[in-house]
Amino acid sequence: MLGFIKKILITGASDGLGFATAQLLLEKGYNVFSLSRSKPTDDRIKHIALDLTDEKSIENATRQVLELDTPITTLINCAGIMSRFDRTDEKQFSDIVNVYSTNVMGTIYLVNFLLDRIIKDEADTINVSSTAGTKGSASEPVYVSSKWAMRGYTKSLQELFKGKKSRAISFCPGGMRNKMLEKITGEQLSDPENWMPVEIIANELVNVVETPKQAEISEIIINRKS
Repeated sequence: MLGFIKKILITGASDGLGFATAQLLLEKGYNVFSLSRSKPTDDRIKHIALDLTDEKSIENATRQVLELDTPITTLINCAGIMSRFDRTDEKQFSDIVNVYSTNVMGTIYLVNFLLDRIIKDEADTINVSSTAGTKGSASEPVYVSSKWAMRGYTKSLQELFKGKKSRAISFCPGGMRNKMLEKITGEQLSDPENWMPVEIIANELVNVVETPKQAEISEIIINRKS
């Protein structure tokens, strides 16, 4: 793998944590691809259209990834949404399906298609969960349970990668200054100063990407300072 520009795939790199992480990786000389519905505003980030709620979209995106000739270094599953079911009075079954499709099922389907390539390239998979996925919540059962599921899936990948060079890492940040809440309710954070800037979390995520192969981080949890 020596001599190749390191290739990073990031789901949801069109905004938020994914975009901030992509920018830092670009500065370090990585070749960054965003697998997302929207095209990133930074033209240096190559775009592959992906809708994690759409089976055919996932299959089409993975075909494009598998056509890339240089090895994959890391897949960062960063795409995720909050739940209208949790945050509004609109209690619809379709919202639960949408959250799980985006936060869990689409990611599992995506990784399944790329699994042989990941192992062949000795690539790592970083699944962005949340500190919400380490505890229960009376107010956010849909979102929280989806993040618990992602942690469980990561642990299963860790079992699968035993004896192989690939690693699976669960990355669990706490509350960040992003637009996740605004996207589902139209409301902005009332106290943004108490939430972590995405750049701080992105920097830690890049550190995980660059962990030497002789070491393995199973899970990293980043809490907001109380």
